[in-house]
Amino acid sequence: MVGQSILHYNILEKLGEGGMGIVYLAEDTKLKRNVAVKFLPNYILSNEEERKRFEIEAQAAASLNHPNICTIYSIEEADDNVFIVMEYIEGKELKDIVVAGLPGKSGQAAPSLQIKDVINYAIQIAEGLEAAHKKEIVHRDIKSQNIMITTGGKVKIMDFGLAKIEAGVQVAKTGSTAGTAAYMSPEQAGGDELDHRTDIWSFGVVLYEMLTGKVPFKGDYEQALIYSIINEEHHPVSELRPDVLPAFSKIIDLCLEKDPHARFQNMESIIEELKLLAKKKKKDLPADNLVSIAVLPFADISPEYNNQYFSDGLTEEIITRLSKLKGARVISRASVMNYQRAGKDMMQIAAELGVSYVLEGSVRKNASDLRISTQLIDAKQDIYLWADKYSGTMDDIFEIQENVAEKITKALKVHLSPVEKKNLKQRWTHKTDAYQLYLKGRFFWNKRTQEGLQLAIKYFEQAIEIDSQYALAWAGIADSYNLLGEYGTIPRKETYPKAKEAVKKALKFDNNLAEAHTSLASLLMLHEWDWKNSFHEFQTAIKLNPNYSTAHHWFAEWFLFNGRFDEAIKEISVAVELEPLSPAILKDKGMAFYYARRYDDAIEFAGKALELDPEFGSAHRLLSLAYQEKGLLNEAIKENQLWNDFTHNDLDASVALARCYALAGKKEEAADLIKKIDVENLKNGNLFRTIAIVYIALGRKESAIKYLKKAVGEKAESMCMIKIDPKLEPVHNEPRFKLLLEKIGLK
Repeated sequence: MVGQSILHYNILEKLGEGGMGIVYLAEDTKLKRNVAVKFLPNYILSNEEERKRFEIEAQAAASLNHPNICTIYSIEEADDNVFIVMEYIEGKELKDIVVAGLPGKSGQAAPSLQIKDVINYAIQIAEGLEAAHKKEIVHRDIKSQNIMITTGGKVKIMDFGLAKIEAGVQVAKTGSTAGTAAYMSPEQAGGDELDHRTDIWSFGVVLYEMLTGKVPFKGDYEQALIYSIINEEHHPVSELRPDVLPAFSKIIDLCLEKDPHARFQNMESIIEELKLLAKKKKKDLPADNLVSIAVLPFADISPEYNNQYFSDGLTEEIITRLSKLKGARVISRASVMNYQRAGKDMMQIAAELGVSYVLEGSVRKNASDLRISTQLIDAKQDIYLWADKYSGTMDDIFEIQENVAEKITKALKVHLSPVEKKNLKQRWTHKTDAYQLYLKGRFFWNKRTQEGLQLAIKYFEQAIEIDSQYALAWAGIADSYNLLGEYGTIPRKETYPKAKEAVKKALKFDNNLAEAHTSLASLLMLHEWDWKNSFHEFQTAIKLNPNYSTAHHWFAEWFLFNGRFDEAIKEISVAVELEPLSPAILKDKGMAFYYARRYDDAIEFAGKALELDPEFGSAHRLLSLAYQEKGLLNEAIKENQLWNDFTHNDLDASVALARCYALAGKKEEAADLIKKIDVENLKNGNLFRTIAIVYIALGRKESAIKYLKKAVGEKAESMCMIKIDPKLEPVHNEPRFKLLLEKIGLK
């Protein structure tokens, strides 16, 4: 072919060859320019279906006119040949640029691309794909070999040979895995229906490759590679390239979500995030150098006896304002409140909490008069960075809070975005009497008892009577009803509608409340089993407030329930970093290990929770569960009794004991314990599941399925765990169990 002419094209040299054609450099003698000419191979030419695919490539790509997409000039037929004439691009394949620095030391990847170049190329690729997706064209074969970088640094996306016009006829058969395996999305590798989100996955693979020199998924043969793509998690980019900012890692992680609904939903969002990343300056802090600060409980030195709620509330308000700063890691309220006890110096407190800075202060409130003192301390150097005093009345409280937060950020030299500056000055109500009632509500909410939660609801409702649009108070009501299902005896079916209504009101008045989005996510997850929308709400909450530990804590449960253990452990670990002295979060990290079948790690974290609170009953429950799976039944029974001693959950503990007996071969004793339960009058749906677990241990699968169905009928929140619970493994292959999984949405 080289040296020949076809129509008015002189073939100069062969450029390359792929599954869909051979490409030559040619001279267009009419327009006096060099072009690339792509011929359909003869072995495909006779296949009508493949020829049709080739024509679709030309039609799809020719409709695109974008500087980051290779331009198609025409499609021609001559001398039994069909070929596309396209723009000739002088440059290199991205693949060649990425591997130019390989191999590195000890065979390690040595990426030749600087991060600024990766961001530059990534934005151009994303803009090209955005243009294609807007025309309902999906590339389906995005890879570093299909991306050219011109000598001037311009990106050109090549080869829409596997493109699919979403609005038109699907020519490629459903179930085929056309494409390059290492870059395939899970849905493409599985032969499922595709849309533009498959390109988003492949784009994420290319980003990963540009940064690390490696693709995120590997296998010795294609089926092993496909298994890895569908079932395994990629190594974090930061493990291979420590200089990558966490924001960049997050972009890649969201592109590589296995569930298409959990990924970025369009290229526009990715472009926005990449451009924000490109604007970051050297003074912006990387993840491992985030400013870390603990706001210790403000000492209450008021002459009035009942003002503890106010000093605690002021502490929490400042934490909330600072926690929305992306350049800071702020220790959450539950951990700092542990330091209301005396006896530890500032250096020791900072070391235990893992922070560099500590804010302390005092509050004197007498009727409406206020006097507030604050000091910011560099704990590592043991010096005061800033101190101030404020005097005024309750009418000045909002201005004082804003002033304190603003001065802290200046002292710490935290760079603020316009949005963060606005957040520091945000006021959720302008009525100080409503604000004080809200603080009282949160004070009792934090007690985590049924009585405390009911008092909290009372105060939140009084705040709303004064200011009906007080979004935080509405969120407080939602949170209270949400926790009543866990800490009270009221059935969740009764608390759910009240919580849902309060969440709706909170979001109506302020759609940017991370607390409200977290509450909604939890309700959607635990009661409605709406996995798609609960995932979105958790993401929204964390984006609004990346330091909100509860969002990370409950989001970890979402991953856990869906069997995504690595992501669950990663998310709960973030919650632990933000709230290192929370027995509940430490215990739940242990629960994540338990469901991941890492029982020794589960025991370790149960122990850490008990170090903080020896009477924390839930940690004893975790120990009992882990010991059961390890076959240490005597230890399991002892821990089960301790759980009951501290929580007085006689009925729950009795059923849990029955399983221990069943595992120990004491089947009659186990059955006798179950017979004593008045099953017909049970109000707690979670107990139905626990009874089912006992029947599984007794080998009575029919009875087990019966009670699991009852638990589903009661919308028991514990049914969220049935996909991952080791105690349920003996019935996993039962068709009726699989139907229950489908009903819950956990296939």
